[in-house]
Amino acid sequence: MTLSRLELDGAGSPDALVTRILKLKPDLQLPVPIEDLCADLDIFRIADLETEGFEAALITDNVKSKGAILVAKGRSRQRRRFSIAHELGHFLIPAHMPPTDGQFLCSAEQLQQLSDKDQDRRARMEVEANRFAALLLMPPPLLRPRLRQVRQPRIEQLVALAETFDVSKDAMARAFAEYNDEPVAVLIWRDGRLVRCYRSQSMPWLGVGLGDRATCEQLGPNTTVGVASVSDLAMVATETWFADRSARQVLELSEQRMPLRVGVILQMLHAELRDEDESEDRDSVQRWRPRF
Repeated sequence: MTLSRLELDGAGSPDALVTRILKLKPDLQLPVPIEDLCADLDIFRIADLETEGFEAALITDNVKSKGAILVAKGRSRQRRRFSIAHELGHFLIPAHMPPTDGQFLCSAEQLQQLSDKDQDRRARMEVEANRFAALLLMPPPLLRPRLRQVRQPRIEQLVALAETFDVSKDAMARAFAEYNDEPVAVLIWRDGRLVRCYRSQSMPWLGVGLGDRATCEQLGPNTTVGVASVSDLAMVATETWFADRSARQVLELSEQRMPLRVGVILQMLHAELRDEDESEDRDSVQRWRPRF
């Protein structure tokens, strides 16, 4: 069954658009056939981008009757798929109008933008296009059941899901944390500094922020040999990762890591939480303990 843009009429947000697409395509195969979807939705051409300094572009007219998507040459298949889905988001979201001359030119930074802190209109469009791409390539109704199959989240599961959905490990890391029922966090370090931190809703707040340099306790003891080799699961001290109150919620904390390339490490933390009653009892003991 092919799609028609008329069937998407009235869906304005990334979430509404993807929900409508999934409803119209209940038999959607994995990995999501992004180029076939583009063809159904009036993208008449996907070609290489020759302009330096940009990852992808959308060429369309003022009313977005049809469009062409261009992607920088030499990128991995997973990165290319995300770029195509990102530009399709610009094309389908009604409020996204090309800044100049019927063109969206998107940089690598814009394709990684996850939040719009400055309330800038262009930044907001990039964030929405990224959300559309993530939802379309990793549909939550197809991802959540797979996450629930494993009680102990592991990097091996994340890698397998990235292959199933044909996305990068970085893209899957965010979805892995966002839709996981378990208290889990996925961190990405570059040259010893934290550049990504994705956390499930049930995971207590970590005592580390973007741009922070890793301590020896956080990245030092558990080393691996070779890129793409996954370390063994190891138990780590809660105080290494959490402030006092958050640490009291955690009974045990396990850690794994995997070098993605030279200088870049993906790390997964999984917490076993105390019962709420037990945490409250511990807090009461701490508050009433006499101090001399």
